[in-house]
Amino acid sequence: MPRLSHRLLGYLVVATGFLGLAYGLTMLSVLDYFSLEGAASSEVAAFLNQNGAVLQTSMMAALVGYLVAVPMMLIITAATFKGETQPGWRRDFALGLVWASLPLRPLWWAALITLTPTLLAASQPGADPDATRATFTTYQMLYTLLNTTTEDIAVNILGGGWFILVGSTIVSSRRLPVLLGWIGVGIGFLYLVSSAELFGLGLGTSGNLIPLIAGVAGPFWLGAAGILAVRKVT
Repeated sequence: MPRLSHRLLGYLVVATGFLGLAYGLTMLSVLDYFSLEGAASSEVAAFLNQNGAVLQTSMMAALVGYLVAVPMMLIITAATFKGETQPGWRRDFALGLVWASLPLRPLWWAALITLTPTLLAASQPGADPDATRATFTTYQMLYTLLNTTTEDIAVNILGGGWFILVGSTIVSSRRLPVLLGWIGVGIGFLYLVSSAELFGLGLGTSGNLIPLIAGVAGPFWLGAAGILAVRKVT
């Protein structure tokens, strides 16, 4: 019975993380929310007034997904290295990448969820112009800073490194399907490439496509690998 309970809990974690990421990121992409970086205050205000409710729901789902992705990744890591009597640096490094990303993952989403009601109030007709200007200036600063912290560092660099390390270990150990390992390596590479602009490197016409592919494929890989990993560790 305890084993069955642990397996059900594991499936619940995987399902919650996958659904949160899939719904939140999909809706934000459909709304074209990520194009607001650097947009004029009037454009941001019009967007918020049109999509305020669904935007809040989508960001909450993404926040939950980003946080629950941590136990999902820990479950997959445990299954990948299960059976090793003397765990080496690869497992320790994989775990370190996951835990290092944890405090950075919620920053962007939590800040934007908190700030959105203020942005909505500042964008209403009759709002004080100086307060509106200051609010939207703060928004753009937080958008750029926290997007870099959450997306580029926590997800693209730390998460991409984890995908490559765990994916390559799956390929060599065969504790999970080898094809799943190769796909994980590919997704990790896409995540790392997505952080190129952080280092001043341009992606050209692929600047939007590569992060989009990584952002869509990553949650699906975590969901599939998570389901298989739960069976291995429970």
